Amino acid sequence: MTVAESPQDRFDCCGEPARFDSPYPEQAVGMKEGRMGVYQQIKDKFIMKSVWKDWAEYRGQLTDLILRRIPTEKEAGVAIVGAGRCNDMDLRRLAASTGHVYLFDIDGDAMQEAVLSLEEDLQQKVVPRTLSLTGIEEAELDAFCEDMLSYVRSAGQSLTTEDFRWELIQRLDRLMDKRIRTEDALIRSLLPKADVVVCCGVHSQFFSTLSFFLRSLLHSLKGVLPDAAFLEEEVNQRIRCMDDQMIPVINRALFLASGSAVIFGNEYMEDHPVEGAYQCIRDVRERHAPEEIHLLWDFNREEGITYDMLIQICMKG
Repeated sequence: MTVAESPQDRFDCCGEPARFDSPYPEQAVGMKEGRMGVYQQIKDKFIMKSVWKDWAEYRGQLTDLILRRIPTEKEAGVAIVGAGRCNDMDLRRLAASTGHVYLFDIDGDAMQEAVLSLEEDLQQKVVPRTLSLTGIEEAELDAFCEDMLSYVRSAGQSLTTEDFRWELIQRLDRLMDKRIRTEDALIRSLLPKADVVVCCGVHSQFFSTLSFFLRSLLHSLKGVLPDAAFLEEEVNQRIRCMDDQMIPVINRALFLASGSAVIFGNEYMEDHPVEGAYQCIRDVRERHAPEEIHLLWDFNREEGITYDMLIQICMKG
């Protein structure tokens, strides 16, 4: 059994990030020329096919935990933040047991798949809403990736470390300037209040696709830019700093947007803290006195990847 230890492991367990000797960055990232953007292609590249079966035990345990915290009133509701396709929670059970379920995710198509998997009467109780918790939209992330590839292709073999670093950091800082800074706008997006707000397995994934792209791009340029490894660490530091600033804001908004409780779930690796997950766990412990429960998530059975998920339950009142 392998316990994943880094913010990249959800991607690493599904495939190698790059062929380092490729002279073409898009080949190194494993992308093809076409109408679909680079960012979306990376996301699609790492969709796992057997998760509904592999995650059954974890999904059942997490759903039971959520349902025990939902008030018994007939119209009580739950909000799933970072819902995606709802493979880690049983949307059918949640919809059947509550008055309504709100789904929030940056990927509207993924949520729609989850809703359409339900019987028609249950579909009426589920409301999907497209939302970027970070404030940075997928189109902006895709544009960043496309622009960086175009820049590298245009520069060719004349590319220097100094020029590449300036271009990369300038573009990355402009992207990061779009991040959420206060909880007010996010709270408004999460209205009307649900009794219980759930956000599990999300914080470690805020910039995982972007990190994967940048790491692959830098590795593909090792032959041209000998100092690429140092640039990778600088990029990681910027993402880490942004998580430090942004995650407390997101957590405050989620708590304030809940009626009676908010449930956080994160990868818990004490010896090797996971970027994003670590900041969330620390912030919740400092801000609240959460009830904490550990669940084992058999994330990728074929590769033997398992997560120790720390579920933190913060009750109001």
